[in-house]
Amino acid sequence: MKALVLENLNVEIGGFRIENLDLSVEEGEIFVILGSNGAGKTKLLETISGFLELSSGRIELFGKDITDESTRDRKIGFIFQDIALFPHMSVKKNILYGTRYRKDTEVERKFSELIALFGLEKFLDRFPQTLSGGEKQKVALARTLITEPKLILLDEPTAAISINERERIDIEIKNILKKFKKTALFVTHNENEAFLLGDRIAVMDNGRILQIGKADEIFYRPASEKVAKFLGETNIFTGMVTKKGNGTVTVNVDGVDITAIGDFEPGKRVKMFVRPENVLLVNEPYRTSARNLLQGSVKNILPRGLLMKVEIDAGIQIISFITRNSAKEFNIRQGTELYVEFKATAIHMIEKR
Repeated sequence: MKALVLENLNVEIGGFRIENLDLSVEEGEIFVILGSNGAGKTKLLETISGFLELSSGRIELFGKDITDESTRDRKIGFIFQDIALFPHMSVKKNILYGTRYRKDTEVERKFSELIALFGLEKFLDRFPQTLSGGEKQKVALARTLITEPKLILLDEPTAAISINERERIDIEIKNILKKFKKTALFVTHNENEAFLLGDRIAVMDNGRILQIGKADEIFYRPASEKVAKFLGETNIFTGMVTKKGNGTVTVNVDGVDITAIGDFEPGKRVKMFVRPENVLLVNEPYRTSARNLLQGSVKNILPRGLLMKVEIDAGIQIISFITRNSAKEFNIRQGTELYVEFKATAIHMIEKR
């Protein structure tokens, strides 16, 4: 069942616009909105929750049109980037705040369950300023879950948490949302966080959705150059199809022929994307019909965390990510002559527009 449906959403906030946005989220799905700062991610959540008014469009939640409903009546939980716990209230009062007008035993049962689940028994009388970033996240999530929202919106909730702690908190958030079978929209600018959390991901830029898909689809089959570049360094080639046959095409890129899987007709201009981790560096030439093999020399070798980025001139400029051990083993340095190899199946190709 579709939990959330956005139809042709248009929102104007000052000089910024969300334009003609369509989106649907399945029940129980963790749907991630991925985009850089200023993409419109937070504004989209504020529109869904009712904080921002639509210029036009429609919002449906579990089959009910909530476009004109008040924020309070939408039954949507919102966890803000700054957590927004009440500093003058204890952890217990923060969690129970949304139920302050309810005095039934169900609230007590739910409270006890959440406290045990989050391990907050020893924190109930403490105040938010005495908590760590991860502890505040647990309180915020418990405060939201106890109100039993139909949909949970999370606006970069781990942005202020250290990198080392962020992954652990993300895993906990994912497990809890799945345990309670909650539908959630999670906003982030971090692709690693998106890939960890998202059942599906939407890449957003300047108020528009550029692509929706599972992590592997977004990462290895980007719909545009903008999406590919947003997801980190990658090889992007532009060329013309010169030959077609047996499910493959030959593309000429600046005088270099590359074989790819595809069905484009000769004469068609295309863009090709090859992830750097799929580009192998070898000392000896070994070629099959399924592989591209180019001879080149190393222009630069640069550290990229645990990996090394190797820039090669092989008639076309191409980058490869290899381990530090591999770089040492093959004695790769500036000017080293070697072969670059990548499979035809490692290439994602789209029509150049």
